[in-house]
Amino acid sequence: METSTTLIGLVLVLITILPIAFLLRNQHINKSKIENILKQYSQGNAKAFTVRDTINNKIVAFDEQNKKLLLIDMNAKPELVTFADLNEIAHCEIHRKVEHSQTANKKELVTKVEVVLEKKADKTKIPFKFYDFEYEKPIQITHFRDNQLAEKWLDVIKKAI
Repeated sequence: METSTTLIGLVLVLITILPIAFLLRNQHINKSKIENILKQYSQGNAKAFTVRDTINNKIVAFDEQNKKLLLIDMNAKPELVTFADLNEIAHCEIHRKVEHSQTANKKELVTKVEVVLEKKADKTKIPFKFYDFEYEKPIQITHFRDNQLAEKWLDVIKKAI
């Protein structure tokens, strides 16, 4: 009876510890990926990006001194990294793509929210995708949070330009 109780206890401990261990391992891997990307875009100094914001596996980082903006989207596989030097940007705006369903309730579905930056020199556009229906979970609350994040960062970008 003591052996069976001990074995059951060990199994229960393993069942509770293993998911926590995997979660901590994944968090550490993601954190190291983020730090490596930040170092890559800031000439080896990840601390240069002083303003950071994280929501729904998206990290927005801003270097106030050098006016550099970085968006890391961990939802996309492989990670989607978008970088812009705000010294070269003339104009920015939010683009929202909405599709209308053809069902009886005629519901609107937001499929994309992005901040588009336009360069001064050649007028090319750099899209910072904050929400994309193609690879994110189609949950309306996710769109709402990503939309709020896009609007917040649009204000930050406009002040920096």
